[in-house]
Amino acid sequence: MLKLYLVHHAIIEGVLEMSIEEILLKIEGLSEEVVEICSQLIQRPSDHPEGRTDGCVEYIKDYFDGLGIDNQVYQRDEGKPNIVVRVKGASGRKILWVGHNDVVPVGEPDSWKYPPFSGTVADGKVWGRGASDMKGSNASAIIAARVLSEVGCPHDVDFWFTSDEEVGGGAGARWLADEQIFEGEVAIIGDASGCDPGMVNVGVGHKGGIGSRLVAEGKTAHGSTPYLGDNAIDKLLKVIPYVKRLSEFRLDIPTDLEPIVESTTEHMLKDDTLDDEQRKAVERLFYYPSGPSLNIFNGGVKGNVVPDRAMCRFDIRLTPGVDAAKVKERLEELVAEANVPGVTLMARAAPRVGYYEKADEPSVISLVKTVERVTGEKPPLTLLPWGTDATSIKRNLKTERHPDGIPNLLFGPMLRDQLHQSNEYVTTGNLVTAAKVYSVFPFYYE
Repeated sequence: MLKLYLVHHAIIEGVLEMSIEEILLKIEGLSEEVVEICSQLIQRPSDHPEGRTDGCVEYIKDYFDGLGIDNQVYQRDEGKPNIVVRVKGASGRKILWVGHNDVVPVGEPDSWKYPPFSGTVADGKVWGRGASDMKGSNASAIIAARVLSEVGCPHDVDFWFTSDEEVGGGAGARWLADEQIFEGEVAIIGDASGCDPGMVNVGVGHKGGIGSRLVAEGKTAHGSTPYLGDNAIDKLLKVIPYVKRLSEFRLDIPTDLEPIVESTTEHMLKDDTLDDEQRKAVERLFYYPSGPSLNIFNGGVKGNVVPDRAMCRFDIRLTPGVDAAKVKERLEELVAEANVPGVTLMARAAPRVGYYEKADEPSVISLVKTVERVTGEKPPLTLLPWGTDATSIKRNLKTERHPDGIPNLLFGPMLRDQLHQSNEYVTTGNLVTAAKVYSVFPFYYE
């Protein structure tokens, strides 16, 4: 009986390996096409503040209509459609893949080596706004959906290409999750890194944040007689150094997360382009609040008018699982310590910031095996410093097996140092690797 089982198991393993080999060969044959798709998506601007995704969605729909592959558009806001491409499998179980078509603003166009919406292919890279974040990942997923439809898939896979991620997901993943339109028992979020040779990794969570801003009220006056007014900008400048001291507040990391924090730090320090100060920042990144980064400062109406109102906004990121209420309380103490009349702190902390999956979660193990099979490297488990649509999915999509939310795993072709940068690019090799991982994962998922 044991011998019969072993023979049966060997046959199944052999069939599995044949399917995987077929997939890998097909994707190698489509390596030029994934690059072209990435370039075409970049050539369809979807930058904020408009954040229109209709051009990208039209391209994706035409592509799959031409192949006869099932797809459907969902839209809440004009100009911001979302599209799902459905691959049918044999088991009745469903995997969810999620990426976003919208991108951040270009910034100063003259600072770009190539026009930001050219999708130029040069030096083994695809250049343009959104190449890494995250039209490259979308291109890889498009190829994966095509290949799985042709080869056959053990499970259903819904590939979602959404809008509005860069502004909170209001018309995109957050809406789709809130309305229970998303379906699946595990999610792969493509808004991540993981493909670079020597730097492969599997993301199992990411940071959350505390929304915080300072508002100062003063009294206006003529700029030639400032002593008759009360300068609101001066008030903010007195309080800001106190807020910055939040970076000294040590976080209490959950015990089961400590090994993943350590492996993330070790992984990030492998980047030999970091200087000494950057390395110190990486070593602190998950043990203390990141920042607070002063990213917006508004105040003043005219060069000869003392401002009577000013506002600044901070980006404060926290390691998942920490007590955000304690951090908010410390922030309030620091502002009170500054003791500047007329300055108000506005801060909010959700009960749970960010999220993480446990290392022994079966889907985590499946993705690790997939990445190792495709790349030949065993990937460490990591956390992302930024946020993704995973938080909306985790909050809304629950199953009997996962009552606190389905697992959300993070893997993609993006380059961490390219996010929101001028001269953004993604490497062509990473596009191919990501397409392979997205295609092979359903065969390892149990």
